Amino acid sequence: MKLFDRAWVWAVLAIAWMGLIYALSDRPGGDYKGAAEATSWLPFATTVAHIGLYFILSLFVLRTFVLLRPVTTPLIAYSTIFVALIYGILDEIHQSNVEGRASEVIDVVADVFGAVLVVVFWFLLRTYRAKSNPDSND
Repeated sequence: MKLFDRAWVWAVLAIAWMGLIYALSDRPGGDYKGAAEATSWLPFATTVAHIGLYFILSLFVLRTFVLLRPVTTPLIAYSTIFVALIYGILDEIHQSNVEGRASEVIDVVADVFGAVLVVVFWFLLRTYRAKSNPDSND
């Protein structure tokens, strides 16, 4: 079995990525002034950042669930989105207690959108694989 076909590797990646998200949220708002100025030309830069961070987190979570196969395919999809939702909410609660930071609902929406993108791509990949090779696995 290849190393990247082991659920524990993906679970560790997911937990490490959660740690990165926590560390980024734990920094005071003033630490991001330079980044805000550098991305001022990009509308919705923070929303794009949230989508990207939670896309990667959801990719790790989804792969963990796929390899573990704890539940059916639809429940794997829902569970992946649920993890992003709950962690996004907890992240915003944590962030609201950090100096110069605020909790925003749009950030949680962006987090969930990142997870939904992963699930949609996964279903599209499954459909493509099923049509090209009926014996393929996730």
